[in-house]
Amino acid sequence: MNQIRHFDLDLAELKRSLVNMGNLVERSLTIAIEAIQRPQVEAREQCRVIEEQLDTLETAIEDRCHQIIALQQPMAGELRLVISAMRITSDLEQVGDLAESVAKRASFIARHQLVDNPTAIQALSNVVLTMVRHAMEAFVTGNLALARGVITDEHQADALTKECYEGIQERMQEQSDKIREYTHLLRAASLLEHIADIAVSIGEETVYIYRGTNIRHHHDTIPDK
Repeated sequence: MNQIRHFDLDLAELKRSLVNMGNLVERSLTIAIEAIQRPQVEAREQCRVIEEQLDTLETAIEDRCHQIIALQQPMAGELRLVISAMRITSDLEQVGDLAESVAKRASFIARHQLVDNPTAIQALSNVVLTMVRHAMEAFVTGNLALARGVITDEHQADALTKECYEGIQERMQEQSDKIREYTHLLRAASLLEHIADIAVSIGEETVYIYRGTNIRHHHDTIPDK
């Protein structure tokens, strides 16, 4: 097998590993989101198990990226892919951590008193999960329109988070006996907003990979295609 062919296979395998990691993250986030809607004690343990798998994958992917850089000496677009892969790997591992934290909040609520979720919690959850899915799809396919959509969806996530805060604070005043539970729900909303921010980061990395343009802090420069 010639060196160029071997290099192509290395990059393809790197993408597959990131897709596997993305699938695990999506599963963990789905468990956490469902647990917030219908609190369940076991959700945290389920997410913790997935988080251990994500940690293992993160280490393996980073090691593979270092090997590719050292042995293959990639240039231009290939180098951007490898560098961004390491960043995205770290992003995905962080989403896994945050999903476990959301599940932890849900587990606390399940063990104590159930609360009345504001409707914006479900809407925020749906937006965040979609952003993560689209961010990974954009990375795999190079679909910059999809990446751009993830980045612009941040405004919706921010608005829904604010709506969640307001709804939860109103319920805290009305149901003072559930302050602890609502505090955990408030924290869960904040964690979801953070996950949305990470999805944006993956979208930015996707633009960097396929266009070589760093758009962090400059979203008005996102290419149309």
